[in-house]
Amino acid sequence: MKNLIFSIFLLLVAACASVPATTVTKTEPPKARYIFSDKNGLYGLLDENGNEIVSAQYLYIDIVKEGMIPAFTIEKEFVFLDETGRKIKDISFYDINPSYREDLLAVADPETGKWGFVDKNLNYVIKPQFEDVWSFIDGIALVITQNGLRGIIDKTGKYIFNPQFDDPKGYPWYYDYYQGTFVVLKDGKTRIVDVKNAKILETEYDRFYGMTGGKAVVRKDSSVYLNSWENNEIFLMKDPDRSLHLSSENNLGNNRFSLEYTEKRENKYYKHFIVFDSSNGEKICEKILGDEEPEDLDEKCNLKEKKHDYPSVVNNGKYEAVWRDTCAEESSILFKQNGKKGFLDENGKEITPAEYDEVEAFCQGLAWVRKGEQRFIIDRSGKTVFEIKTEWRYVKEVNFIDRKFYYWGLMSFYKTNGWENRHSLEKLFFPYIEMFFKNNPQSLFK
Repeated sequence: MKNLIFSIFLLLVAACASVPATTVTKTEPPKARYIFSDKNGLYGLLDENGNEIVSAQYLYIDIVKEGMIPAFTIEKEFVFLDETGRKIKDISFYDINPSYREDLLAVADPETGKWGFVDKNLNYVIKPQFEDVWSFIDGIALVITQNGLRGIIDKTGKYIFNPQFDDPKGYPWYYDYYQGTFVVLKDGKTRIVDVKNAKILETEYDRFYGMTGGKAVVRKDSSVYLNSWENNEIFLMKDPDRSLHLSSENNLGNNRFSLEYTEKRENKYYKHFIVFDSSNGEKICEKILGDEEPEDLDEKCNLKEKKHDYPSVVNNGKYEAVWRDTCAEESSILFKQNGKKGFLDENGKEITPAEYDEVEAFCQGLAWVRKGEQRFIIDRSGKTVFEIKTEWRYVKEVNFIDRKFYYWGLMSFYKTNGWENRHSLEKLFFPYIEMFFKNNPQSLFK
């Protein structure tokens, strides 16, 4: 009998062992997709379906890259949230510089107000010690010390140039950064600093236009020169009326740059476009522009063949109107029929019927639409992602794409006292913002 009981016990053990273990699947917490504010002007976070993951409790919320979300508390301090809305670290800051570049973020200590730099885990890499700082670019940053002088540091906090440069006193083009160079003031005179080679161009100039081919385009005594770091001046031209500028968009190939200025003659304005050889300063060509823009011309001042990024939109007579609209790098075809609006694909097939009173172009695959008093976010298939609640004063899409240059959310919606004001910043300005930052990275400095 004992043997029988023991045998049954073994069979039960074997049977239990043969049953596969139940796999426990961990549910990932929802991630922030939108920033919103309520009627009281407090901010929170929504997931991709429009559900609140952080209630409206902050005075302001914004984004920087790699999922770091700075939130300004009611106590008027900055904390950082991750993509799920949780604090990254139990630490706060008096102020931050939202231009987070090269894995370092400038922050001000809540006790002293001094500025330093932290990494994405909010650990100090450079301790708070400066009166103010600029963001890092190309491994360097400009800092201001207690005596008001400016110095240049590397990413370890070591000085490349000790504090020696003056306060620009309201001249915004000082301390601009161009291709490894800073424009600075020293002893009240304009200097150009070659950071890479730790050199200062000692010649005094009235103005610095920018760098081209490793040389500086500068003005002195109403004349414009091309100057190398060996102080070899090459005369280019007389500056006509201080309207001269170096083209920020260099599409002219190697060893070419252009200068542009506007001339007034007999109550008419003429815009000049001049191309120079950056190796020797030789003038290659000059053209007075009519309807053309400088970017329409090649290195010999001839009109370039225009390229259309998108095929033209043809109305087959079925609709009252058909037009193309863009947001950032994305294009949309919109149409109007019987007073309502909808979307078409590139083949002219309707994505959505004409059922909306108002629509915006798609951004990152999402579009804002209005039907009567209801407002929705829809995707490219026409499916409603979520409805924008009437009690939300503001909704902005969060974008965590790691680009070289950070930018703001792609879609915004405001409503105050019944008056509407929608903002799709990139729809209107993004191509210009990206081009401007790309060619003028100094604009990312404070």
